Amino acid sequence: MSYLISESAKALPMETLPAWKITHFCGAPARGEVYAYLRCYIRAGSLFYCATVFDSAPRPTARFGFAFTPESTPRRYLFVSSAKNAAPTLRLYETAAPEDRPVRTLAMPPARQSTGSDEQGEYWSEEGEVPADILQGIFGHIPCSGDVLPANVFLYDEAEAPFGAACPVPPDRRVPTVEGFGTMVVTPY
Repeated sequence: MSYLISESAKALPMETLPAWKITHFCGAPARGEVYAYLRCYIRAGSLFYCATVFDSAPRPTARFGFAFTPESTPRRYLFVSSAKNAAPTLRLYETAAPEDRPVRTLAMPPARQSTGSDEQGEYWSEEGEVPADILQGIFGHIPCSGDVLPANVFLYDEAEAPFGAACPVPPDRRVPTVEGFGTMVVTPY
Protein backbone atom coordinates (compact mmCIF):
# COMPACT_ATOMS: atom_id res chain seq x y z
CA MET A 1 0.00 0.00 0.00
CA SER A 2 1.31 3.46 -0.90
CA TYR A 3 0.62 6.79 0.76
CA LEU A 4 1.50 10.05 -1.02
CA ILE A 5 3.23 12.78 0.97
CA SER A 6 4.20 16.18 -0.37
CA GLU A 7 7.53 17.95 -0.40
CA SER A 8 6.99 21.67 0.04
CA ALA A 9 9.23 24.72 0.34
CA LYS A 10 6.86 26.21 2.93
CA ALA A 11 4.76 24.97 5.84
CA LEU A 12 1.51 23.26 4.84
CA PRO A 13 -1.77 23.19 6.76
CA MET A 14 -2.15 19.61 7.95
CA GLU A 15 -5.90 19.49 7.26
CA THR A 16 -5.18 19.90 3.52
CA LEU A 17 -3.08 16.72 3.37
CA PRO A 18 -4.27 13.15 2.78
CA ALA A 19 -4.68 10.90 5.82
CA TRP A 20 -3.03 7.47 6.17
CA LYS A 21 -5.64 5.64 8.25
CA ILE A 22 -5.40 2.71 10.64
CA THR A 23 -7.52 0.07 8.86
CA HIS A 24 -5.99 -3.32 9.75
CA PHE A 25 -6.30 -4.78 13.24
CA CYS A 26 -4.38 -7.73 14.68
CA GLY A 27 -6.52 -9.10 17.47
CA ALA A 28 -9.22 -7.22 19.38
CA PRO A 29 -7.88 -4.16 21.24
CA ALA A 30 -9.57 -3.53 24.61
CA ARG A 31 -10.73 -0.06 23.45
CA GLY A 32 -12.00 -1.48 20.13
CA GLU A 33 -10.99 -0.39 16.64
CA VAL A 34 -10.28 3.27 17.38
CA TYR A 35 -10.24 5.60 14.36
CA ALA A 36 -6.79 7.17 13.91
CA TYR A 37 -4.59 8.49 11.11
CA LEU A 38 -1.32 10.20 10.17
CA ARG A 39 -0.79 13.21 7.94
CA CYS A 40 2.71 14.33 7.00
CA TYR A 41 4.89 16.20 4.52
CA ILE A 42 8.56 16.96 3.85
CA ARG A 43 10.04 20.46 4.11
CA ALA A 44 13.79 21.15 3.86
CA GLY A 45 14.45 17.44 4.47
CA SER A 46 12.48 17.32 7.74
CA LEU A 47 9.35 15.19 8.12
CA PHE A 48 6.49 17.17 9.66
CA TYR A 49 3.61 15.07 10.98
CA CYS A 50 0.20 15.24 12.59
CA ALA A 51 -1.19 12.19 14.39
CA THR A 52 -4.92 12.21 15.18
CA VAL A 53 -6.60 9.65 17.47
CA PHE A 54 -10.36 9.59 18.09
CA ASP A 55 -10.18 8.44 21.69
CA SER A 56 -10.92 11.18 24.20
CA ALA A 57 -9.90 9.12 27.25
CA PRO A 58 -7.18 6.65 26.20
CA ARG A 59 -5.52 4.42 28.79
CA PRO A 60 -2.12 5.76 29.94
CA THR A 61 -0.44 2.91 28.02
CA ALA A 62 -2.21 3.69 24.70
CA ARG A 63 0.09 4.87 21.90
CA PHE A 64 0.06 6.09 18.31
CA GLY A 65 3.24 5.46 16.36
CA PHE A 66 4.71 5.50 12.91
CA ALA A 67 7.84 3.96 11.47
CA PHE A 68 9.73 4.95 8.33
CA THR A 69 13.11 4.73 6.64
CA PRO A 70 14.76 6.03 3.48
CA GLU A 71 16.43 2.61 3.01
CA SER A 72 14.87 0.68 0.10
CA THR A 73 15.61 -2.58 1.93
CA PRO A 74 14.99 -1.61 5.54
CA ARG A 75 17.73 -2.65 7.96
CA ARG A 76 17.04 0.31 10.24
CA TYR A 77 14.09 2.61 10.70
CA LEU A 78 12.92 5.48 12.87
CA PHE A 79 9.89 5.03 15.11
CA VAL A 80 7.95 7.96 16.55
CA SER A 81 5.68 7.00 19.46
CA SER A 82 3.08 9.39 20.88
CA ALA A 83 0.64 9.34 23.78
CA LYS A 84 -1.97 11.83 24.91
CA ASN A 85 -0.48 14.39 27.34
CA ALA A 86 3.07 13.05 26.95
CA ALA A 87 6.13 14.05 24.93
CA PRO A 88 6.77 11.85 21.88
CA THR A 89 9.75 9.54 21.67
CA LEU A 90 11.95 8.95 18.64
CA ARG A 91 13.95 5.74 18.46
CA LEU A 92 16.16 4.10 15.90
CA TYR A 93 15.34 0.40 15.42
CA GLU A 94 17.22 -2.40 13.70
CA THR A 95 15.35 -5.19 11.99
CA ALA A 96 15.81 -8.54 13.72
CA ALA A 97 14.01 -11.83 14.29
CA PRO A 98 11.82 -12.53 16.15
CA GLU A 99 11.36 -8.83 17.10
CA ASP A 100 12.96 -5.63 15.85
CA ARG A 101 15.08 -4.01 18.54
CA PRO A 102 15.67 -0.41 19.62
CA VAL A 103 19.24 0.77 19.15
CA ARG A 104 19.12 4.39 20.24
CA THR A 105 16.76 7.06 21.53
CA LEU A 106 17.10 10.39 19.74
CA ALA A 107 16.15 13.94 20.74
CA MET A 108 13.46 15.65 18.73
CA PRO A 109 11.90 19.10 18.95
CA PRO A 110 8.91 19.49 21.29
CA ALA A 111 5.59 18.53 19.71
CA ARG A 112 2.30 20.39 20.07
CA GLN A 113 -0.78 18.52 21.28
CA SER A 114 -4.40 19.59 21.08
CA THR A 115 -7.87 18.16 21.61
CA GLY A 116 -11.15 18.76 19.86
CA SER A 117 -14.16 17.21 18.24
CA ASP A 118 -15.69 16.94 14.79
CA GLU A 119 -18.25 14.75 13.02
CA GLN A 120 -16.13 11.66 13.91
CA GLY A 121 -16.17 12.45 17.64
CA GLU A 122 -13.67 13.65 20.25
CA TYR A 123 -9.96 13.37 19.45
CA TRP A 124 -6.46 14.26 20.52
CA SER A 125 -3.76 15.18 18.04
CA GLU A 126 -0.05 15.85 17.99
CA GLU A 127 1.98 17.89 15.51
CA GLY A 128 5.73 17.40 15.44
CA GLU A 129 8.89 17.17 13.38
CA VAL A 130 11.56 14.59 12.67
CA PRO A 131 14.50 16.91 11.81
CA ALA A 132 16.51 16.65 8.62
CA ASP A 133 19.80 16.54 10.56
CA ILE A 134 18.71 13.30 12.28
CA LEU A 135 17.79 11.72 8.93
CA GLN A 136 21.05 12.90 7.36
CA GLY A 137 23.13 11.77 10.33
CA ILE A 138 21.67 8.26 10.51
CA PHE A 139 20.89 7.44 6.88
CA GLY A 140 23.14 9.87 5.00
CA HIS A 141 20.07 11.06 3.08
CA ILE A 142 17.15 13.43 3.55
CA PRO A 143 13.82 12.68 1.87
CA CYS A 144 12.92 14.57 -1.31
CA SER A 145 10.49 14.33 -4.23
CA GLY A 146 10.73 10.98 -5.97
CA ASP A 147 11.80 9.06 -2.87
CA VAL A 148 9.91 5.97 -1.76
CA LEU A 149 10.07 5.52 2.02
CA PRO A 150 9.10 2.13 3.48
CA ALA A 151 6.73 2.90 6.38
CA ASN A 152 3.74 1.95 8.49
CA VAL A 153 1.44 3.57 11.06
CA PHE A 154 0.37 1.90 14.32
CA LEU A 155 -2.21 2.28 17.06
CA TYR A 156 -1.25 0.12 20.02
CA ASP A 157 -1.28 -0.27 23.77
CA GLU A 158 1.89 -1.19 25.67
CA ALA A 159 -0.26 -3.31 28.05
CA GLU A 160 -1.75 -5.64 25.40
CA ALA A 161 -0.78 -7.54 22.25
CA PRO A 162 -3.61 -6.52 19.84
CA PHE A 163 -2.92 -3.47 17.67
CA GLY A 164 -3.97 -1.62 14.53
CA ALA A 165 -1.88 -0.64 11.52
CA ALA A 166 -2.26 1.19 8.23
CA CYS A 167 -0.75 -1.76 6.33
CA PRO A 168 -1.40 -5.41 7.22
CA VAL A 169 1.10 -6.91 9.68
CA PRO A 170 1.54 -10.63 10.43
CA PRO A 171 -0.41 -11.37 13.63
CA ASP A 172 2.60 -12.85 15.43
CA ARG A 173 4.55 -9.54 15.35
CA ARG A 174 4.63 -6.76 17.97
CA VAL A 175 4.81 -3.00 17.45
CA PRO A 176 7.00 -1.66 15.99
CA THR A 177 7.89 -4.04 13.20
CA VAL A 178 9.28 -3.75 9.71
CA GLU A 179 7.00 -6.64 8.69
CA GLY A 180 4.13 -5.30 6.60
CA PHE A 181 5.71 -1.96 5.71
CA GLY A 182 3.91 -0.12 2.94
CA THR A 183 5.45 2.96 1.34
CA MET A 184 5.28 6.72 1.61
CA VAL A 185 5.91 8.22 -1.84
CA VAL A 186 7.28 11.77 -1.76
CA THR A 187 5.77 14.02 -4.46
CA PRO A 188 6.25 17.73 -5.21
CA TYR A 189 3.57 20.01 -3.78
